[in-house]
Amino acid sequence: MYSQQLKTFVRVAERGSLSKAAEDLYVTPASVMKQINALEARLEVTLFTRTNHGMALTEAGQYLYGAARDMMAESERVIRQARAIQRKSAKTIRVGSSFLNPGNVLIDLWNRISPAPAEYRFKIVPYDDDHQRILSVVSSLGKTMDFLVGALNSAQMLRLSRFYQLGEYRLCVAVPRNHRLAEKEMLSLNDLHGERLVAVKGGDTLQLDRLRELLKLTHPQIILEDADYFYDLETFNHCEVTGSLLLTLDAWANIHPALATLPVDWDFTVPYGILYAPDISGPAKEFLEELQALHTQYSSDMQLAADSSL
Repeated sequence: MYSQQLKTFVRVAERGSLSKAAEDLYVTPASVMKQINALEARLEVTLFTRTNHGMALTEAGQYLYGAARDMMAESERVIRQARAIQRKSAKTIRVGSSFLNPGNVLIDLWNRISPAPAEYRFKIVPYDDDHQRILSVVSSLGKTMDFLVGALNSAQMLRLSRFYQLGEYRLCVAVPRNHRLAEKEMLSLNDLHGERLVAVKGGDTLQLDRLRELLKLTHPQIILEDADYFYDLETFNHCEVTGSLLLTLDAWANIHPALATLPVDWDFTVPYGILYAPDISGPAKEFLEELQALHTQYSSDMQLAADSSL
């Protein structure tokens, strides 16, 4: 609302020194002097007299200083009011968030790709990672929350909701940090021979079912242990206590401090994205449509950039 030159002028007037004002503004004294000279030239007014003791305001400078402080205070008030009006008029989007599936993944993406990120106000709705109750959380879409974000594309979930893919997570294996494999940078399937690998049981997620079939056919030496259809923190605790390995995602690398998440030399990934109610409506529907259009353009731009760098 007000110029940087005016802000610099006020700071020099208050500090009485170019060097002290420069310290406050995190610039060099030369930069401060340049801005003061430019302001005096633009206004055709001498604002300071330079003395051995610093910078002293002229009579005209004293008048401008008082007026400038009033202008800056009024500008800040106007800006606060404008922001309050925007917050009041912004459309609220409720995003579910848990330890395994934090809602900030969606919010960070929106802030990165939207030309007007403040058009929507995000409300975080916390929920617990509980493998027995996750389907009831999905059922609440459209009621207590608008979106869930994460690798949530199981067949059971998709019977209750709709899914829009944002990207892919890489399938990895987590090992206890005292395990013989923990120091490796990347695992091979042969490394897993003789190990117990905890994984989501079959029949619910296509990508995981394909991996399970591959392991059974080509690496029967790997002992598959069924977890539930959905992980929670107890799944990670179980592997740490028993010394078992865990089929996991690169996005969950920091979930459990006693487990090291390692890539495997395979090409298996699972999609991640947002879940929403089949009958989505209102601001949530508007947000989804805008997100889909912006994300499509963003993905296209990223692909073009990647192709041009080859």
